[in-house]
Amino acid sequence: MRPLTFTSIPSRGNRHHFVTEDEVRVVLERLPTYLWERLATVHFNDRANGCRRLGYVTGGKDAISLCALPQRLSLTPFLRGRQTPTQFGALRGCQWPLLAVRRFMLYNVFLHELGHLQVVKEKAKSTRRKFAGENRAEQFADHWRRELWSRPFPHPDPVHNPPSPEELKALSDGWSNAHSDYKQGLFAEKAKRYEAAVLLYTRAVDRYSRHEMALERLGVLTYAGKGTTQSTSAAIEHLDAAIELDPTLLDANLFLGFALAREGRETEARRYLERAIRLDVYPPLAMAAYADVLADWGDFADAEALFQKAIKRDPGCVFAIRDYGRSLIRNHNPEADNNIERAIKLFERAVAVNPQDAESHYRLGDLLSCLDDKTERAIEHLKRSLKLNPEHAKAAEVLAELEEARGEVDRI
Repeated sequence: MRPLTFTSIPSRGNRHHFVTEDEVRVVLERLPTYLWERLATVHFNDRANGCRRLGYVTGGKDAISLCALPQRLSLTPFLRGRQTPTQFGALRGCQWPLLAVRRFMLYNVFLHELGHLQVVKEKAKSTRRKFAGENRAEQFADHWRRELWSRPFPHPDPVHNPPSPEELKALSDGWSNAHSDYKQGLFAEKAKRYEAAVLLYTRAVDRYSRHEMALERLGVLTYAGKGTTQSTSAAIEHLDAAIELDPTLLDANLFLGFALAREGRETEARRYLERAIRLDVYPPLAMAAYADVLADWGDFADAEALFQKAIKRDPGCVFAIRDYGRSLIRNHNPEADNNIERAIKLFERAVAVNPQDAESHYRLGDLLSCLDDKTERAIEHLKRSLKLNPEHAKAAEVLAELEEARGEVDRI
């Protein structure tokens, strides 16, 4: 395959890039090369103007942009001519499954924009007349979609084939009610009613086994042991099923990496954590989380380099700053004698960035408690942590130990 450039701009808010570079490459490899010989760059950006456009071609007619969209939406208003929602694996009158949205983006939007790159009047003086307009681009997309879907394509991702009869039956039988359960589960999870959320997500998967987002949330909660018994193996099963249906789910990739790391499956964990970094719409959270896992594995040099990269990308990311400090404490390298001082400075920086973060106050107070001349400062930060979060058990435990020790000194 000839070289192509891919660029990606992180999306804002609860928006999502539904397709990846690898998936676009699969589509291109299925097409005759002459159809995309002009294509030089594919951009993933967030210029959909809400949800008004899904993709577009640049004025130079050599680049295609695919836009980030809300994670839950219906693309029925974008259907043209004889297109129907079921053609892509969705139902009319309700939100579309992620798999259907991905099919539409790859085998309708991308093919449509590729159609605009086709020369229809070689000798035309104006660009508008030289290249295919809307009608020709639509005909191009319809023709090549029919051509590519006219025979089975051996690929593990179902997005590259039309919906199977089994998928359509499951869709008509259970999607609407399952998606309703999923949305109620999100409200329950937001309200920290985790048991209710787990029940709703489980029911959603029972009704529609291909509900990627319900599988993702169920896997995350199972990994954390919220609302259900903590089970790493069950979490891996749920998250793996979600990613098989949609490889672009950030939390599924991130927590599957965590779960595999917990199981000691380092090579697999690295693959999913690195993908999570590429998918992260709020960089550098996934990058800092991966660095923390590297520190757990004892790979402190790589962890430190990744933490520094994450903080450089966002100097105000408390999560990255705080976990960088934690990784320094865990590094027992005799040559790293100043790690305690460096960690204290990082925790102080985290507190300065967000004085309302209870965890940062606890981390600073806990580390200061290990130094003989810093007891009063340690107590001050631990009290601050408990004031911000009265349920912080670890802060309460360390504070009690310090005050008890101080009382014994006073009695002496």
